[in-house]
Amino acid sequence: MSEKNHVGKRLDELFSEVRPNAELDAAVLDRVHELQARESEPECRALVTRRAALVGAAGCAAAGLALGLPALLRPEGSDVESSFGLVIAQAAETGEAIAVEATPDGLMPQDGTFGSRLELSLNLSASGEGLESVTYRVTDSPVTKVDHPSVHEPAYEHPVVSLCTREEGDVDSIAVDCAPDADNGVSYLAIDNEDAYWAADETLALLKAWLDLQVSWMPNYDDYAQRVGETDEQHLERIEALDEQAEADRLALQPQVDAAYEAYLESFRTHAATTESFVEWERELYVNTFVCAESSFEQARLEATASFTGGGTQVRRYRITLVDGYEQVLSERFDALLAIDDDFSQCLEEELPWHRYPTPTDEQIAADPRLSEPIFQIEDVTEA
Repeated sequence: MSEKNHVGKRLDELFSEVRPNAELDAAVLDRVHELQARESEPECRALVTRRAALVGAAGCAAAGLALGLPALLRPEGSDVESSFGLVIAQAAETGEAIAVEATPDGLMPQDGTFGSRLELSLNLSASGEGLESVTYRVTDSPVTKVDHPSVHEPAYEHPVVSLCTREEGDVDSIAVDCAPDADNGVSYLAIDNEDAYWAADETLALLKAWLDLQVSWMPNYDDYAQRVGETDEQHLERIEALDEQAEADRLALQPQVDAAYEAYLESFRTHAATTESFVEWERELYVNTFVCAESSFEQARLEATASFTGGGTQVRRYRITLVDGYEQVLSERFDALLAIDDDFSQCLEEELPWHRYPTPTDEQIAADPRLSEPIFQIEDVTEA
């Protein structure tokens, strides 16, 4: 949508209940132009992570996009009108989703990750007059249940979509200082949609069946906890009995485990019969990583709470989905990654599908447009 059409629609929304005269029209348009001019000034824009480059109009034009105006917001507790929005998502106020380039300044997959867990760099631009900080969190994520919690991960449920950092792992929220020289570290949007990913491929389903059988004889973690009123001696005796029963169950189950493993190997070796067939299977698995993440992304919301120097806050919510034609985009990205690393020898030797694809460097992204083609689009759904 053109800037002119965007402005017109936004004005319709703001003043639908009044009948402005010519003088008021002129005043409003002057104010809009003023906001546009301020938005282009460096001190009014800040990254949500440590990188200094902004996703600007030039970058979006390369993807066939045009930026719209930010939402006109009034922070709570303040009479001053302020503007805030993710720069690349501002045009989404028209109801359109805006594609985000797969670069370090957008939503770039961390291709070192593979399988059911997908990580995207959270490095979007924020814009707003008097914008001091933005706090991000994920809401409305579906949850996944853990059948056999461990000592290290005793929780039975985990959100499928979360925020994470390399230092802390999954976190509830990420606060970003919008000062121009702030170093906020690197953060990610993570999607761990294990159930959907394993079920999307017949060979992976066989692999999961084998892995599940291997641990199905194990008692639940809670079974080993000391019960109320149980003496230390009684507790120890019960643990020994649990271990003896578990070992008996394991031995009885071993023929099924072996049969499940052979079924998986037969299917794997069919894919690995030729280099071409194995590469095509790996392509399917790579695309499935994104496809299986979308349903969870559609439910979850990236929530941004903006704080202003004059006091007060504003909250906006965003939905992330795959772009139209994502299959071709992901297939071409896969080919570009193979041009960097096409060594599947470890997969073939171990007879496992997991290949750690490289995360491309800035130079590699600049040299190959297939690596920056948008995979995801973002839409402002605050009012939805």
